[in-house]
Order: sequence, then structure tokens, then C-alpha cells
Amino acid sequence: MKFGEVQEDMGRFLQEDCYCPNEIYGIDGFFYMLFTKDDECSLIERNGERAAVVCTTSNGKEIAKPQAIIVWYDGESPDRVIAAQRVDATENNIGILRSIVRGEKPDGRTIDEFEPGELQEQVSKVLNIADAVMVG
Repeated sequence: MKFGEVQEDMGRFLQEDCYCPNEIYGIDGFFYMLFTKDDECSLIERNGERAAVVCTTSNGKEIAKPQAIIVWYDGESPDRVIAAQRVDATENNIGILRSIVRGEKPDGRTIDEFEPGELQEQVSKVLNIADAVMVG
């Protein structure tokens, strides 16, 4: 399935509502990846308020570390996408996103990474070359 098929409004959201076109940030809010409506994905779960997918391409190119993306719809206008966030598509994270979409209670699991500590390493690299970092 194409990412744009998750919700008809996905193309508009990616072009108009993302901080910069096609940017979807990680749950940490720090790093982004580019996704287009033509990227390949598979549906994890969907309801009237949210959907979760696993994308295997980013900006038209195959990625080594597939990304699980949760998409939120506007409660008053469910055809409108209002937000999206991504995490590494580990089995644990896919399970967490599936639970969120289903509206289940949290069970104590935490988001993990394909390579534990990778995010901290990347943040440390950024902080080593900057006196300050602003996240907007």
C-alpha cells in the first residue's frame, strides 16, 4: 500500500501541515525523516481517530530500518490528518502503536530502538558541535 492510501488527506498533510514538507519527526521530537504519499507501507491498525503503518521506504528510497508511523485524524473532521509521529518498527513498538490505535490502556512497555542508545548517540553528536539546541 502507498502511504497516501492510509487516508485520502495524507498528501495534503505532508505538503502543508508538516513543519517542512514531508517531515515526520520521531516521538522524541528531535530528528525527522522525509516521507511522501508514494512511499511503501503496510497497515498495522486503523480506527476512526488514528492509524498506524510500517513504512519500508522514505522519500522514495528503501530504508534499512523500517519506521512505524502513527497518524491522528481530526475528531471533528475524521477525513483530515492532523499529526504523525514515527518510531523504529521493532515488534515492541508495533505492539505499542497497535494498542494506542485500539485505545487500550498502557501496559508499561516503553519505546525502543533497533540499536539501543542510537538516539542518545546522535543527540550527543549534535550537542558536541553546538552551544545550545532549540527544539520548536
